[in-house]
Amino acid sequence: MANQKRKQDEPTIIKKYANRRLYDTGRSSYVTLEDLCEMVKEGIDFVVQDAKSGNDITRTVLTQIIVEQESKGNGENLLPTGFLKNLIGFYGDNVGAAVPNYLEQTLEV
Repeated sequence: MANQKRKQDEPTIIKKYANRRLYDTGRSSYVTLEDLCEMVKEGIDFVVQDAKSGNDITRTVLTQIIVEQESKGNGENLLPTGFLKNLIGFYGDNVGAAVPNYLEQTLEV
């Protein structure tokens, strides 16, 4: 997939269908969450859209990838239980609005 990097500034559009299948419009082929995981690692920009509504569901799919990676049971868990509990606690909290920015900046360092 390394040679699948797009030369254009526009991200690849991935369509998610009701049957949970993911379709890469750039390559005209179906892909899996594992394929999308590899695309992220390779720096390939993409956006996932609900095929019926056209809504951007990229965040939801990226979250599914994280859940899948965390549940593999191969001992490579990156997110400690305490961190996950703290993160859940931020939802609906006044501090919650600052968390995404903080996490992005921390990971960039």
